[in-house]
Amino acid sequence: MKMSKLAVVLTAAGFTMSSNALALPGYSDQAPESSIKQCVAEIAVRANYEDAGRVRHVVNSKERPVSGHKIQIDTTVYDAAGDKVIREYATLCAVSDNAETKHFRIKEKGV
Repeated sequence: MKMSKLAVVLTAAGFTMSSNALALPGYSDQAPESSIKQCVAEIAVRANYEDAGRVRHVVNSKERPVSGHKIQIDTTVYDAAGDKVIREYATLCAVSDNAETKHFRIKEKGV
């Protein structure tokens, strides 16, 4: 009985330490704004913005297991009036902690 109580106390202490480690300053699963801007700039080089009145980027990111972040961006290009979709892109961009683009893939979706 004493052994199981000790295991429960140690397990609870481990969870407390783990949650504190995740709350350390500077830790974030979200990519830094500079990395997101870097990927969006690369999209602008490769995507077709001809006849665009408005371009919208929806960004999702998560930390990579190696280093840096994996950033997924859905880009929608609207016409001059800004109400009709003329093109859509799906992008995957991996950026290291040193702001190096490790992987970049853009694919035009069918509209």
